Amino acid sequence: MSTLLSLPTSLPSESVTLGQLLTYPLHHSSNSLQPSNLPASQQSSNHSKEEDACATTHVIIDEPLQVFDNLRHEPEAQAFLHKMFQQNKPVYFVTGLQTSKSPCHKRTAMSHELITEAASTPQPQLHLPFRRVDSASNMASPSPPTKSESADSVLGVQLLKVRCRVGAVDEPHCISDVDYTWSYHLLDDEEKEEYPQLSIGLGKSVESHEWEALTGIAEHQEEKEADHNWSYDYEDSDDGLGGF
Repeated sequence: MSTLLSLPTSLPSESVTLGQLLTYPLHHSSNSLQPSNLPASQQSSNHSKEEDACATTHVIIDEPLQVFDNLRHEPEAQAFLHKMFQQNKPVYFVTGLQTSKSPCHKRTAMSHELITEAASTPQPQLHLPFRRVDSASNMASPSPPTKSESADSVLGVQLLKVRCRVGAVDEPHCISDVDYTWSYHLLDDEEKEEYPQLSIGLGKSVESHEWEALTGIAEHQEEKEADHNWSYDYEDSDDGLGGF
């Protein structure tokens, strides 16, 4: 099972979906391709008795390998992966989501998660949806969701790595390709004569240490520790030994 990765800042639920291909999981406007139909999934909920605690929902794809195998044969998905290969961008396949309706986005620590805290308010560029009022009997302006009807926010994701190559039909794989399950597709565009084959590989899940490197969490933690140590040393040097 893939590792559940905590987002440093929550995202609107409509920005990330199961079965989506995306290049940068931390930003909702990054290059991505959403599936035409949502795949079958399993869902579990976690409701806390604490008044201001988050009520989270965890949903995962039933058969991620089969879902991706169907997706990689779609012309639109092949065109997207080909384009991302040309732009030298990494691609990820979304297999699980953790969401919450609560305005509080603090999460309890989990053994397999990074212990992080998402922002309590959305970033300025993220616009949560408003409820539309069409009834003629109520012409009041739409208002943001109240505390009891808060919009969903994505708190965590589960990702599989995707790799794409373009080359000759008989081009050999490199050693790092061993961790991927590959399929091969003939290109029918202007580059077919020189590079006739598109190879699409589905790899392993993104692990916590890889996520830390991708999000910069580890670097941020090191900076905080360095600041703390510097402050501690400065106080020591002020006092000296026995006040001298």
